[in-house]
Amino acid sequence: MYEQIHTEEREGFEIEFAAAPEDLSPRGEFMTEDGSDDEETIAKIQSGDYAWFVARVTASKAGVVLGTDYLGACCCDNPSDFVEQSDYYEDLVAEAISQARAKLAELAS
Repeated sequence: MYEQIHTEEREGFEIEFAAAPEDLSPRGEFMTEDGSDDEETIAKIQSGDYAWFVARVTASKAGVVLGTDYLGACCCDNPSDFVEQSDYYEDLVAEAISQARAKLAELAS
């Protein structure tokens, strides 16, 4: 179940960022320099010190979702940090807006 974390307006679209718990194991996602699992990061995820989640960004108009992008295996102290501290957030927003524009063009033709 996705939890709404952040909303904003961009380029005429309502942008919503939401997060849901990640089912994927963090093993193999975080490596040390020698190629082994970063046990400290994995332990912090497992203990709940770090959030481990799937990010979803939607772009909508008048409450109708026109574009959506997802990114799994996200790790932050808190999902709200993802908006401020992750370059991936901007990529998700750009893709959701791109999809929304394409959908509007399709509907207008």
